[in-house]
Amino acid sequence: MRGSPLPFPRLRRPLSAALPGLFTLGLMAAILPASAAGAADFAPTTAPREMFKAHRERFLSKLALGSVAILHGAPLRMMSNDTEYLYRQDSDFYYLTGLEDPDAIALFRPGAPDGKRYILFVRARDPRAEAWQGPRPGPEGAVATFGADAAFPITEFQDSLARSEGRGAIAGYLAGVDTLYLWDGGDEKWSNRFRETLTTLRGHGAGPATVTDAREILHELRVVKDADELALLRRASEISARAHIVAMGVAAPGRYEFEVQHALDGACGSNGVRRMAYPSIAASGPNSVFLHWDRNDRQLADGDLLLNDSGAEYGYYAADVTRTYPVNGRFTTEQRAVYEVVLAAQKAAIARIRPGVTHDEIEQASARAQTEGLVRLGLLSGDVDRLVGERAYFKFTKHGISHWVGMDVHDPGRYRVGSASRTLAPGMVLTIEPGIYIPADMAGVDRKWWNIGVRIEDTLAVTAGGSECLSCGAPREVADVEKAVRKRVER
Repeated sequence: MRGSPLPFPRLRRPLSAALPGLFTLGLMAAILPASAAGAADFAPTTAPREMFKAHRERFLSKLALGSVAILHGAPLRMMSNDTEYLYRQDSDFYYLTGLEDPDAIALFRPGAPDGKRYILFVRARDPRAEAWQGPRPGPEGAVATFGADAAFPITEFQDSLARSEGRGAIAGYLAGVDTLYLWDGGDEKWSNRFRETLTTLRGHGAGPATVTDAREILHELRVVKDADELALLRRASEISARAHIVAMGVAAPGRYEFEVQHALDGACGSNGVRRMAYPSIAASGPNSVFLHWDRNDRQLADGDLLLNDSGAEYGYYAADVTRTYPVNGRFTTEQRAVYEVVLAAQKAAIARIRPGVTHDEIEQASARAQTEGLVRLGLLSGDVDRLVGERAYFKFTKHGISHWVGMDVHDPGRYRVGSASRTLAPGMVLTIEPGIYIPADMAGVDRKWWNIGVRIEDTLAVTAGGSECLSCGAPREVADVEKAVRKRVER
């Protein structure tokens, strides 16, 4: 996360979550029971082109006069030998363009004298390549479909930056530019080549004096979502919630974690989800205490809890949802006691969400509820105020309970403004995800609590009057969770 250090570590996805296409869904429906892989529950929807145009206008309005911004799209990445990962565009590039063309370049000129403020460089049309990969937009499509004021083949990008016109005159997009806002799309090779070009241009008196990270502006713009973005986040969350219900019906003693994972991922795929927002976690029994268990290879045993942390990405917008449930359909006394503490902590945090409330206040509401519950169960002892101040609950919790959600499951954006916790505003989207994790052999803890890991997580949007839970279609109350698990999906 960018910005000042956070008061608590946030749940992080493994590095593999950043590799586009690793979690494709093409074969998942084939392994699902027929009753779980039925027709789509939601009609397909796409982002309107006007959404990207609005994003561009907001971005352009933040650029300094006399500046240019250049953003490079994500490259293709190899999975093995000659096999590529399923392509995913860089989130910042896509936020402004809606374009999935690999290696594309977007150039923004807020004070363009010719009125061409938004220029795209894309792959040229290539009948041979398109016979394999499908049609490319090409420069013509970049203008007609993606709203560019002008577009050219990528091969013309470098020469367009600066060129000599004789008698010491220099023309090009970087001629006379004071500040360059730059983002390389995570492509180190392109970044190195571009910086070499800048060095050469500066040697001829043509390069901008200042180069700054374009993400400083973009990531703040992305914190507050517009209505179109909220619609996509809502759809990703609704699909995820429905898929969690499917997964609950698949879980049973004797089945495997991967069966639950693929039931959920496949249900998302049958509703137009091309990839999950992060590697799905199906962690049972002793695995439930590991925050990011994603091997998903253990056989479920009678009496296990299963912690399922899985969220869809829909139209490049993510959901982040976790449910924990007994695989036999009945919580034990201890499991239920811990579950109810976590649920109370989540409800306490959600009740605090409204404009003007700080992120820290939400954390504190959850921390107090968890501490009170842990004291009630005998897992902590002492004065609640003192324990909260000492963060004693962290022995069982291990992570902060909220992060931004958007195009990335851990969306960028500051949590602090200066030294102060950031206040919430309508359009912000965040998770509430308290958890308690008690591994076996935990010192000073009765063995009856061992191997109980519970996390309950939902994706919420801040509204003018409070919040909207986007993913609460998945059961959370004890009776509803048990009922959903007992409603078995037969093989």
